[in-house]
Amino acid sequence: MTTMNSEKSTQSAQSENSENSEKNAQATKSGQTSQSGKGPGTGKQKLDFVLRCLAFCLGMFIMACGIATITNADLGTTPITSIPYAVNALFPLTIGVYTGGINACFVLLQKLVLGREFRLFHALQLPPVLFFGMCIDFWMHCTSFIVALPYAERMLFLCAGIVIMAIGILIEVASHVIVLPGEGIVMAIAYKTRRNFGTIKVLCDVSMVCIAMVIGFAGLGHIVGIREGTVMSAVFTGFVVRFFSFLVRTIWPQRAKK
Repeated sequence: MTTMNSEKSTQSAQSENSENSEKNAQATKSGQTSQSGKGPGTGKQKLDFVLRCLAFCLGMFIMACGIATITNADLGTTPITSIPYAVNALFPLTIGVYTGGINACFVLLQKLVLGREFRLFHALQLPPVLFFGMCIDFWMHCTSFIVALPYAERMLFLCAGIVIMAIGILIEVASHVIVLPGEGIVMAIAYKTRRNFGTIKVLCDVSMVCIAMVIGFAGLGHIVGIREGTVMSAVFTGFVVRFFSFLVRTIWPQRAKK
């Protein structure tokens, strides 16, 4: 269900974070991204780093709420969580658990793509995934009531979930701490192929949705978790992120430059 994309999809992209991440991809060779450019120092720098880490966790928590809301609307999950959703339909555990698993696979794929350019920094994408998976399971439980609602109300919750997820993405990216594996693999492929981040993101999202469809057909005889909500979250999340980013730059122009 991820980085319920995800859970930790995004799932399709699409957001202003693609512009930032495209720049980050150029730094992959050195094992760092521009989002990690500021590490813990002394005094004020340490406090700033702690606050950014807290903001990063808050972003994941909010993003997980959006993913769970979209998923429990039962109108299709996000691209990034389509595979965890399909696997969970076959072997029920939790979507959060499978989200952690798929993100671990993304880190391994980064190792294969980057080869000798893979650094310890890339492996640091794993710990946040554990927290992200737990957040998704927490919100899946809290929003489980949505499933039983009429279609019109579930559609409203779907739209609300897209907005919530976009806010979480914006906070996560603005923290400048680290990226989640779902974005990390896109950055790695974009860096090695010298292709546009947005193009690779769309290709990865489409690939995940196709894989989820194959899993559903092979295991259950029908598609699971892929509906109009999947398309809506893939298309509109980026627009919502850019809208809120514009508001932040307009209301707090000095803060946005930092």
